Amino acid sequence: MSTKTVFISLFISIFLSACTSTETINQPVEPISSAKVCCDDFSQFRWIPLSTTEDIDFLLDSDSPIGHFSDGNSYFNAFKLSGRSQKVQLSLSSLMINSSVVAPKLITLNKEFEIVSSSDLEQFTVKTSSAFSRTQFQLNVELDATKTPYFVIYSSDSYLGQSIKVKHPARVRAEEFGEVMPIVTDPIYTYERFGRLTLALKTLSLQASKISEKSVQVVTKPVQPETQNFYKTAITTAINNSDIQKALSLLEEAKGLGIKDAESAFIKALENSKK
Repeated sequence: MSTKTVFISLFISIFLSACTSTETINQPVEPISSAKVCCDDFSQFRWIPLSTTEDIDFLLDSDSPIGHFSDGNSYFNAFKLSGRSQKVQLSLSSLMINSSVVAPKLITLNKEFEIVSSSDLEQFTVKTSSAFSRTQFQLNVELDATKTPYFVIYSSDSYLGQSIKVKHPARVRAEEFGEVMPIVTDPIYTYERFGRLTLALKTLSLQASKISEKSVQVVTKPVQPETQNFYKTAITTAINNSDIQKALSLLEEAKGLGIKDAESAFIKALENSKK
């Protein structure tokens, strides 16, 4: 085979490969049918309760619920912050795996399930891979659980079919340490509906719940006349039998029940016993 033939074959191979790559990146995205939407509004979402500190690794996939959002129908996961938390540090990451990544969107809601804030892809930063982590989109936000106890993470349809080129980790390290730039190809990731995400949650301050006065009020029942008479008679009998210890014990019990004239009965019986 001549050199010219080899060159032409190699060119055709590269050309076809490039076409396939471009086709994948720009393939049309079919919207999710509204018939698959799980709920009419946010209040009907199934909320995943969180502790004060959490590290969660989860997937957005075909098993995830589908909700209706301002930018279309999307797969999502919904979370509820701990009732003990007040200020919360939240770190959300969308991992870039096998040439694909989820373009995540985070919305926070108040107690009435109204949207308070939203974080789009532009607010995420790209963190290149290291010995311990993959290349990822990352967002760090601080939430007030008393104002926004709920938040939803979903894959936004706005970026589907588009792609992002990320600096190769070797290039990033070479730039950081002033080394010779390696000959590497920057990876390209396509935005897809499904992917792997991580959520790290840390409570910075706790909220205290105030106990209402109604709940601490002790209802005192009036002492029945029969009970009052029983104790006064028992105290008098004990003193008449010279059992002062028993009389004192009965007196303490009577005071605990709120029998006000039990002490008068004790003193009177004591005086009569001396006559």
